[in-house]
Amino acid sequence: MLKMLKNRLKAFAADEQGNVAIETVLFLPLMLTVLAATFSFHDAFRYKSLNVKAAYTISDAISRETDPIDNAYLDGMVELLEYLTRSEGPYSLRVTLVRYNAKKSKYISEWSKTRGDFDRLKTWQLRSMEERLPTLLHNERVIVVETATDYVPPFEVPGLNEESLFYNYGFTRPRFAPKIVWSNG
Repeated sequence: MLKMLKNRLKAFAADEQGNVAIETVLFLPLMLTVLAATFSFHDAFRYKSLNVKAAYTISDAISRETDPIDNAYLDGMVELLEYLTRSEGPYSLRVTLVRYNAKKSKYISEWSKTRGDFDRLKTWQLRSMEERLPTLLHNERVIVVETATDYVPPFEVPGLNEESLFYNYGFTRPRFAPKIVWSNG
């Protein structure tokens, strides 16, 4: 009996028929998972790149304004964000004019306007952002533009749904005027 069992095990080990089917069954789920994760990461990086470019485009457009900007202008910037990122939203935008006071060594928020989930940026909140703000001269100003959009990956991958993953931050100096003026009218 033992000899027969050994012979059958040897025959089973030497038999090469059906190995491809067994390997396919074993490795196909792994290969599909890796393919789906690769596609999701590629799509996430593409989307992140679109969001960064949109934030800098909005910042650059605002920096070129010589006339006062208003609510309609800011609504147009949200539509531009939507067009450039081509996502389903929701979209959040915060535009803040920041001035540096060298005598007090502090940044001052002259005005801050928002759309979406952002709150207005107050002067006291700029202390936590000082490392990310540029070095400015006395009374020099920059336009700080922050955008945030939601992202739903095509396949669930851990880490791609973090809240701050698609938050973007950029700043630009006003180009043709010393400051950008906000008009409530």
